[in-house]
Amino acid sequence: MSAPLDTVRMLLGAAGLPASAAEMAGLAATYPEYRAAIDALYAVPAARYADPALRFHAQARTAEWDR
Repeated sequence: MSAPLDTVRMLLGAAGLPASAAEMAGLAATYPEYRAAIDALYAVPAARYADPALRFHAQARTAEWDR
């Protein structure tokens, strides 16, 4: 057995998704490219210094509406 096929079996099993042998073979064939693309999302050197987009900073602001 190949490593991508084992990985696909494990991921589908963990998710509880049924798949035929042909579907698993197709997913295993494309898995290395998808894995590389996902890893590339986190390989940006400057990303470790950036704040996440979903960070919430609670700060009180007062507005001078009567001026």
